[in-house]
Amino acid sequence: MSDLEKLVRRRMQEEYARGASADEIAKVVRDLLNSIDLSGTGPDAVAGRATTGRE
Repeated sequence: MSDLEKLVRRRMQEEYARGASADEIAKVVRDLLNSIDLSGTGPDAVAGRATTGRE
């Protein structure tokens, strides 16, 4: 499993644990994927950018 897949899975589990609906979880995942800049170097760049935002 790639780092990106692990990140998305973890965020989905966090939102589910908070009691978010399926639509809310889908929005979080969509926002997460839209915030990722794939032009960065290495998996750390992806993970670092993807964890910012919704709290």
